[in-house]
Amino acid sequence: MKITDGARDLLLQILEEEEAACLRLYFAGYGCGEPDIGMTIGEPEADDELYHLNAIPVAIDKRIEHLTAELTIEGKQTMEGPKFQMVGLPEKDC
Repeated sequence: MKITDGARDLLLQILEEEEAACLRLYFAGYGCGEPDIGMTIGEPEADDELYHLNAIPVAIDKRIEHLTAELTIEGKQTMEGPKFQMVGLPEKDC
């Protein structure tokens, strides 16, 4: 998994403002028979694997860890605030 420099800069700012421990990727149910990945700012949970990627502490739910190998998190500032996108997720057959 990778975090772009743009996403890193935004995430560092958010983590500081929210006084949060990490970016967390979690199992968010099933879509089209495949696990969905959710993303939030918060605390790691007991079953998470912890990483430091491009200076960002990241907790990944073990149930979806195998889906994150080719994942890239991109981010940009918009008029509505920071926006993040996960690129490289496996294609779903729906």
